[in-house]
Amino acid sequence: MGLIKSILTIFFDLIYFLRKGSIAFARKKGVKVGEQCRIYIKNWGSEPFLISIGDDVTVTSGVKFITHDGSTCLVKNSEGKRYQRFAPITVGSHVFIGVNSIIMPGINIGSNVVVGAGSVVTKDIPDNSVVVGVPARVVSSFNDFHAKIEISCASDSELTGVGNYRKRVELAIELQKAKKNAE
Repeated sequence: MGLIKSILTIFFDLIYFLRKGSIAFARKKGVKVGEQCRIYIKNWGSEPFLISIGDDVTVTSGVKFITHDGSTCLVKNSEGKRYQRFAPITVGSHVFIGVNSIIMPGINIGSNVVVGAGSVVTKDIPDNSVVVGVPARVVSSFNDFHAKIEISCASDSELTGVGNYRKRVELAIELQKAKKNAE
């Protein structure tokens, strides 16, 4: 009976996710999600109610939010009972979390933050930071990142009127090359 219940739960969760979208699904699971977010995951771990996400946050594919420390099972008291460690994760507003990043228990990510792809966040990230690596380390201020993007990338206003996605990407690449050559 347990296996059938698990399969049915997975099935109905998938249907809900597909019909209502990733944000509604995250909220259904207990994640606190702000406004104007883009979420590309459906797995929120075993304690989604410990995750809080601000406004204008992008969570890309493969991101993992870890809200507990399973290794505590190795430490037991005199009665043979294990210890438990749970900790909430808070993500500020205007945050981008890159593909396959891992956010560890108890982490607070500030606002105006970029977490580079594949990063493992083991310490709090202050506002206005760009972090990358394992473990994630601050490599830039958000203001420096912002300025670099403005001078090296195509803006949506430069791509206005190009409806075909492939043509839009190709034009963006051309504009990026021209900006790089102008440096």
